[in-house]
Amino acid sequence: MVVKTPSLPSTLAAGAMALVLLGTAAAVVRAADAAKPAPGKTMLPVAAAMAKGSFRQAEAPVSGGFKIRTEGGTRILELSSDFRTNDMAPDLKIVFSPSATPLAMSKPPAYPLKPGSTTILAPLKSSSGAQSYTIPASIDLSRHGSVLIWCQKFNATMAWAPLKA
Repeated sequence: MVVKTPSLPSTLAAGAMALVLLGTAAAVVRAADAAKPAPGKTMLPVAAAMAKGSFRQAEAPVSGGFKIRTEGGTRILELSSDFRTNDMAPDLKIVFSPSATPLAMSKPPAYPLKPGSTTILAPLKSSSGAQSYTIPASIDLSRHGSVLIWCQKFNATMAWAPLKA
């Protein structure tokens, strides 16, 4: 299908035009109007990154990173596709710590965490690859400074990353 449009102004100023595709129909509209929902329609919220970073080694080698984004009012922690940590460690969890430097008060090689000092988000789904976790409203991220990959069974921290925007 070929769509003919009226000639557009040679400059893109306040009255800029945009081509909007709606199914098989197309229309030329002012760019300012393209961002507004049609009457009776609502726009889907755009995902916004709240925090992101790269994991740092604690007890085990690690690669990859994370980001926390919001989508439709839901906060989601995403591990990157290149995420990898110790696949032999049992009982791995994703936890939040109030400290931006959670290992400062811990000793190698296990980097144990003080009981009750973290908030457990969820069991780690896999020791490698992209994965997503919904962060419940009960977790106040403003009270946390880092995210960790932690072995609950042996109280050993595999990796950590500071939470920053």
